[in-house]
Amino acid sequence: MRACLAALLAACFALAAGPADAHWENTRWGMSEAQVIAALRGSVRALPPADRRPIPGARIEYRVGGEFRSGTLNLRVAFAFDGRSGGLVCVSAQADEIQGPTLRARLERQFGAPQERGQDPPTGGGIETLGWTRPDEIDLQLAPGRPATLLHCARGV
Repeated sequence: MRACLAALLAACFALAAGPADAHWENTRWGMSEAQVIAALRGSVRALPPADRRPIPGARIEYRVGGEFRSGTLNLRVAFAFDGRSGGLVCVSAQADEIQGPTLRARLERQFGAPQERGQDPPTGGGIETLGWTRPDEIDLQLAPGRPATLLHCARGV
């Protein structure tokens, strides 16, 4: 009986731990540039200093970029690192408009239904914004005739 109870508790903890450790694909928050490049098996590269993008008012800078492919999904990605610790804190991605529904479905499979939804203008035809606040902070923007845009950051960034 105790072994059965212990197994049940272990399974519950394992299920509860999954989404809390969300991160982004094969990367983990806090990784260095070299670790991100290695985790994505060379599909991204360090950006030359002229191509790096500091974020005004924040202490983060985009320093790694490239392509991410999974099945039929193809994303242009950029990775932002904390200016103090040097660790990964955000990932930005863009997909062609036609891949917006695929990206949305992938996020919903990973993180459940979005906690926030918005339409601009509210009458339709504009930008649809979907947001997740757990386990990470994730914003997805979908708009007719424009690329799907994703911003996925560690909590508190």
